[in-house]
Amino acid sequence: MVKQIASWSMVLLLLVLAACSGGEKTASTGEANKEEDTKLEEQQETAAETRTVEHLYGEAEVPVNPEKIVLLSHVSWEGSLVSVGVKPHAVMAYDNEFPPHLTEELEGVTALPYADEIDPEEIVKLNPDLLIISDRYKPLYDQLAETIPTVVVEVGGDWKEDHLKVAEAAGKLEEGQKVIDQMEKEAEEIGQRIKEKVGDETFMAVAINKKDIRVFGTTNHATNSLLFDDLKLTPAENLPEDFGENISIEGLVKYNPDHILDVTYFNSGDYYDSVTEGEVWNNLEAVKNKNVHTLTTTWGFWDPIERQKGLKEIETLLLGE
Repeated sequence: MVKQIASWSMVLLLLVLAACSGGEKTASTGEANKEEDTKLEEQQETAAETRTVEHLYGEAEVPVNPEKIVLLSHVSWEGSLVSVGVKPHAVMAYDNEFPPHLTEELEGVTALPYADEIDPEEIVKLNPDLLIISDRYKPLYDQLAETIPTVVVEVGGDWKEDHLKVAEAAGKLEEGQKVIDQMEKEAEEIGQRIKEKVGDETFMAVAINKKDIRVFGTTNHATNSLLFDDLKLTPAENLPEDFGENISIEGLVKYNPDHILDVTYFNSGDYYDSVTEGEVWNNLEAVKNKNVHTLTTTWGFWDPIERQKGLKEIETLLLGE
């Protein structure tokens, strides 16, 4: 009888312990589920959070951390995104090719064809959570701004303003300013060493197109600011005070710089040969003194990645470093 009572007592004890253990597991599972629910809610709240970005056509409520950015511009603002650690979802590309200075950085990014008019349905299909466009695409803004957060940036003038607005739209304004600060410091150092070597010798940037020659001016273009604001080179006489002008071969006679920076995109073709083999070109002081410096970075210097590469290339061409 005593043995039976002892056996039943042992059974009851085991049942109690099992129940307690089950209760602990249930409580632990419940807490884990609560934590998962809390994390999910926080993620949903973060995704739903927005911030206000002022732009050319007003204001836009954009996600705090946009993940699918589509950028439409004929200048390489995608380099601004990359410079602050953001990889865009889709950008425009000439003949399905990205700017040469960004080929590696944009690997895997959707390439959109360059066009003056964009079909809004094609953008909607990409399902972006942020659209950054140049002022060239106002019709697109009018059609999509109510359904897709859209920031419009005006092309031209100060590249830094464009860069910072693109960075701000992506939620990286502080990082964007750091990129500018670092670049200005590097440009100042390179410019000082160039000035020590060339003194007040004058510079002009040109691009030989298919039918005319682009002479860059002293303001209102990213190329001009790179040469005359960042590097503080001395501009040639008679350069346009604005962004530049397109001239014929004969128009070169009013310029006679000590140095020519050739930023031609395609260094070949009948017209290119007719210019560089012609009498006017070969009578320029820079040509006679072998001071024509041909750059391979020729996209316009609108983004910090190309500007940095351009700085290093100019340093090498002028200082042999």
